[in-house]
Amino acid sequence: MAKMKEGLRMIKKIGVVGTGTIAHEFMTQLNRERYEVVAVFNLNPVSLEKFSKEYSIPNAFTKYDEFLIADIDLVYIASPNQTHYSYVKQALEAGKHCLCEKVMVLKGNESQELFALAESKGLVLLEAVSLFYMPLYQELHACLSQNKLGKLSVVNVTFGSCKEYDEANRFFSPAKGGGALFDIGTYALSAALYFMGDTTQLRASNVVMAPSGVDEKSATLLENDDQVLGSVMISFRGKLPKQIFVSGDLGYLVVEDFPRATSAKIYYNNGEIEQISSGEAEDVFTYELDMVNRYLSESSPLPDLRELTQRVISIMDDMREEWQWRID
Repeated sequence: MAKMKEGLRMIKKIGVVGTGTIAHEFMTQLNRERYEVVAVFNLNPVSLEKFSKEYSIPNAFTKYDEFLIADIDLVYIASPNQTHYSYVKQALEAGKHCLCEKVMVLKGNESQELFALAESKGLVLLEAVSLFYMPLYQELHACLSQNKLGKLSVVNVTFGSCKEYDEANRFFSPAKGGGALFDIGTYALSAALYFMGDTTQLRASNVVMAPSGVDEKSATLLENDDQVLGSVMISFRGKLPKQIFVSGDLGYLVVEDFPRATSAKIYYNNGEIEQISSGEAEDVFTYELDMVNRYLSESSPLPDLRELTQRVISIMDDMREEWQWRID
């Protein structure tokens, strides 16, 4: 993607869409000396009033068009998955930069449209997949660029939790953009592609669907042009370690408890172990907004996170096609 226009105003004033769990986390962890939250939007007036008072947000709106004309630089979207496309599009059309929680959209053509719209308006649109922004992963990307692992061979990512089945819960509800793929699968696929690169393709994927019609668990095989193989296993019905494993001919890398990990280890073939540490987990939202400003002030950081988001969503399309799972 093209470099953002120089001289654009750095973001400072933030508007929040949504008042759920992740929005509360955003408000409690964000460095509010660096970034000022000046507005919040929610359709539910009771929830909106409670949220705005709890965090001393001066402007609260139940109408999205009124929220968008407020004095804000960036819209942080923390609403349910199925609302993201519409809210992002309207925010971009109103001239606002956007940081949207994962999964940003449910279909690849929607992500292509939104990123093209953002670029046409000189705006930054990023998906809030937290591992993209934690300093550790930038350190690890540099390690691979320095050939510390040698020629890469295998990337393996696992991520699973055991959730009680409830069709009314967003995790299992088709109407609410549910399913493991659109929740934890975003993290797992993003981790795999972060290390495998933009030539990564789907080779095979097997799924078990929940009775509600969303995916419950899946195992997926990937491959890139350098014949690096990737495997991704996700589950909503069984605990799995949140682990990234990257193997090369000089050693292997292990990241535990991703996506907000702050440390990793490289195990070299000669028996040496190198620990790499960077960042603080509670600063992730500040890191995310800092990255928006990086895109505004300099050439794109590598890997380009916007390209990565689009590639991940495209592979999700391919997986759902293989599963014969179609969404409206």
